[in-house]
Amino acid sequence: MKRNKREDGITLIVLVITIIVLLILTGITIAALTGNNGIISEAGNAKEQTEISQEKEIIDISTVEAMGKNNRGNLEEEEFQNALNDHANGKVSATDIGEEFEVFFEESNRYYIVNKDGDISNYGDFVVDKAPGDLIKDENGTDIEEGASLEIWCIEDLLEWSKNSSAYQNLDIILCRNLNFKSKFSYSDSKRTDYGDINCDGKTESLIQELQSGIGFTPINEYKAKFNGQGNAITNIYQNNDSDIGLFKMCTNVTIENLRLTGYMETTTTGYAGGIMSYSNHTTSFNCNNCSVNIEIVANNASHVGGLVGRAGTINITQCFNEGNIEGKNAYTGGLSGIGLTGSIDKSYNVGHIIGNNSGGILGYSYYPTPLIITNSYNVGTVEGSVARWNSRSSKWSD
Repeated sequence: MKRNKREDGITLIVLVITIIVLLILTGITIAALTGNNGIISEAGNAKEQTEISQEKEIIDISTVEAMGKNNRGNLEEEEFQNALNDHANGKVSATDIGEEFEVFFEESNRYYIVNKDGDISNYGDFVVDKAPGDLIKDENGTDIEEGASLEIWCIEDLLEWSKNSSAYQNLDIILCRNLNFKSKFSYSDSKRTDYGDINCDGKTESLIQELQSGIGFTPINEYKAKFNGQGNAITNIYQNNDSDIGLFKMCTNVTIENLRLTGYMETTTTGYAGGIMSYSNHTTSFNCNNCSVNIEIVANNASHVGGLVGRAGTINITQCFNEGNIEGKNAYTGGLSGIGLTGSIDKSYNVGHIIGNNSGGILGYSYYPTPLIITNSYNVGTVEGSVARWNSRSSKWSD
């Protein structure tokens, strides 16, 4: 018996309608099926989280195994790499970068920062900036819209800012990801040599080597706008020279916020030293919000030394802290600021060891007629010097 073609067509229409009704009843839309933060997008996120969990588990197992293979009980590169090879089929690499290891998973293009105790301190995707050293372009090489903040994506971008600071001194800038001066993943190309002898040690080496020896990174000379770290960190910054030291040298009415900064700085200058900024003049302000600094600073000949800033006119510091040891034997030395003329420090603290001629856990000295107000702040670090001030849980500065 021949089947009726019209009946077949009706059956198909009914089937399609039924499927659509079922989708509506279960809350699933066509947009959801095609992504747009729907099922496919959620599935992608779930897959990524599963990958991250698996990679972290591989690292955990490998660190325990590697530590157990030596009598010292610490993590060493060769043993760590061998253990990772056993558990990740050889598609992962471990690189010793000083106090930490970088572990890179080739298939996911993801890397992890692992300390020598085997703890994972950070992780992220390996981003190759397509326009390194060009702050007006994003990581894809696309021009940033006029009026928007310029973007820092790699160490080369920081070098450009340092070399040509006058071109950017009035422009807001953001840090788009964590940058580690010792990590090859923080450079577009860590092996490049076309920058020349930027550390002034008389020889040209790879970029990553240049920035870890000689004078290291040259401070950004002057800045007059807002730098937002967006919660990201600049780590293992290194400076050793005979001039003012800091991420920035001189700032005018600047705002630095949501930034973490670690490393080592040393200078023989008689001037100023600060982790974030060397100094500002008497009539300008240094505004620092939600920043943390862990930099060992040695500036025994300097006149003003601080964990965040050496000398500032008006300082407004909120929710900032210093963990680094600060040594400025002949200086006004403070855990947060060497000298602040006026302003306020609130909800901030120091845990670093402070050495100075006039030293304080929070502030080295203030001599302006209008007192600098310190509230809800404390010091637990040791302070030593000819005049030592703890500034501990102080509500108001007093000489």
